[in-house]
Amino acid sequence: MNYLYPEYIPVAKKMKQNPSFYFIILVLVVVDAWLLAHPNLLGKLGVLVFKYDMIRTFPRALATVGISAFVSTLVVAFMPKAGKQTALIVLGILTVCSIGLLINTIMKFSSGSYAMTGAGFKTGAILMPIILLLIFGNGLLETLKLKKA
Repeated sequence: MNYLYPEYIPVAKKMKQNPSFYFIILVLVVVDAWLLAHPNLLGKLGVLVFKYDMIRTFPRALATVGISAFVSTLVVAFMPKAGKQTALIVLGILTVCSIGLLINTIMKFSSGSYAMTGAGFKTGAILMPIILLLIFGNGLLETLKLKKA
């Protein structure tokens, strides 16, 4: 299988045709990192106690959220190489998992001690599964549009 032929890189071609989607993802990643890195006093205490080093500062939060979004984008970009049916199954499962993660995060941050971490921190925590859902959902829709089976 030669990956240099255009039919094997349809999502990469779509990435060039749709830069606004990836610009929006980039903006959401920066906003999410900012929100996660700036909790209220109780949220800062929770970050210290539970040793969430990956979101303690803005650069660390940006690296964490950015790497997650980048890896997700790579998965979406290389999925059609496995075949349309396999790509649809994997991206469908990842989209459903992102929805489940979003529901779990909303439920977790709506009650208990997480509910007192501040509106910005809660929004940042909920925004990460939304970013993943956007990436995987867009990849699923783009894969559905592919002609080659």
